[in-house]
Amino acid sequence: MSLSLNGFAQQTGINTKNPQGTLHVDPAMNNSLTGLPTIAQQTDDFIITNTGNVGIGTITPNTRLHINSTTSGALRIEDGTQAANRLLVSDVNGRGIWITPAVTKDVTMCNFPSPAQTITLTGTNNGGTANPVYSNLYLDLEPGRWIVNAGITLENLPTGTIQGWGHAWLSTNNSGAPAQNGFTHLGAAGNNTSYAGVLQGAFLTYTPATPKVAFISGTSIIQVNGTSTLRIFLMLERFSYTYRTNAPQNYFYAVPVN
Repeated sequence: MSLSLNGFAQQTGINTKNPQGTLHVDPAMNNSLTGLPTIAQQTDDFIITNTGNVGIGTITPNTRLHINSTTSGALRIEDGTQAANRLLVSDVNGRGIWITPAVTKDVTMCNFPSPAQTITLTGTNNGGTANPVYSNLYLDLEPGRWIVNAGITLENLPTGTIQGWGHAWLSTNNSGAPAQNGFTHLGAAGNNTSYAGVLQGAFLTYTPATPKVAFISGTSIIQVNGTSTLRIFLMLERFSYTYRTNAPQNYFYAVPVN
């Protein structure tokens, strides 16, 4: 190893007698004794300039940290959150963090029960949120922002008299009143957000008599908080309707936003 102190310690060279900055390290000891090192000679060099810039693989860094590499993967940051297909982004304070971007996430689909199930939603008009029925549908969502889409088909006998608005809710409970523990609706109604549809009662008749069909549907953007996957259930308002999990119009899925 050679150490060079030039200009009364204004420039320090390690393995070079021709330092080009405040601190210049030439691990391969392949730089010229005079003049600037060639581009090829600089590939192993480390330098700190008199303006405080740091160069790796270059002796003329033009930013605070300038890395010039002839191979891919020149920068490696391990903090325990690194993983394949993640992006390094900054938080509000400029601290770099690894995230999984929405473009690399898959749409999360609900697995409809097999065998199919038939559920009778007994209740009175406008059953409310006090005692909804579990639809047997749920989504497991990672932390982040999601667009959750739902569509549920309901059938009422031709002689049924129930009519009005029917609702469905996202909930972290699958019994009792809907709850949002660990996620938040981001729409104007906040955690009062619901999916809705008109239930056709006695005011609508068919000839010949057939079941009256209603459709509850909607979309909501939600934020799943925390660090763990959250299970979210779809709850249905109690009306005198029949719900079949295998109705061809049914859907329940979430699209990642970020």
